[in-house]
Amino acid sequence: MADSEQKRILLVEDDATISDLVAYNLRRAGYDVLQEHNGRAGLQAALATELDLVLLDLMLPGLDGMAISREVARRKPGLPIIMLTARSERETMLEGFESGADDYITKPFDLDVLLARIQARLRRAPSGATAAAPSTDSGTIGTGDLVLDRDVHAIRTARGESPLNPKEFDLMELLLSRPGHLFPREEIVERVWHHRYMPASRSLDVHVRHLRAKLEQIGAEVSIQTVRGVGYRWGTR
Repeated sequence: MADSEQKRILLVEDDATISDLVAYNLRRAGYDVLQEHNGRAGLQAALATELDLVLLDLMLPGLDGMAISREVARRKPGLPIIMLTARSERETMLEGFESGADDYITKPFDLDVLLARIQARLRRAPSGATAAAPSTDSGTIGTGDLVLDRDVHAIRTARGESPLNPKEFDLMELLLSRPGHLFPREEIVERVWHHRYMPASRSLDVHVRHLRAKLEQIGAEVSIQTVRGVGYRWGTR
């Protein structure tokens, strides 16, 4: 969706007071907002409607946020998801990221911070893909036998294709922007997750593990290399 067009956000929150307050502030900020108050209706709206982002409560009647996030990530891998929840346990947050969420905000939250997180997620990051192997299609970048397709948020080789959730896509795009360059963990987290690096968090490692599994699944001849204690870089097997 072009920057000049109004962004559409689906808000799935069962607490009517919170839902109306958040929706009011989103509309004041210029967003088109759809509201749903239970999990099944939220999932149906997420899959059936053209959206730019989903704000998703974790604890919902009918179907919880984790299940919704997993299904949306599977069916619409390019659709960003931000989870809203009162639960801040580390394991719960990691499970949320693994289910396909791009960001995680605990209640009570500052509305200005929420708006900033949404804006950061929706902002089209400047592409650093010029350092990657050239492609005749501006919607793709690649190196070796691997192609990252921006249009469908997927990676592919001649042997197969695998969809990526939004954070996997952003991480892959960053690493492919400078093949062979060592990206420190702190830089990756700040550029992909848009917050400061927390050494105790394992979100980055979880996403790298998932990407490696997908690369292996499609028989890629290139890989994500670990430099222990420092970060990650793109290289050949």
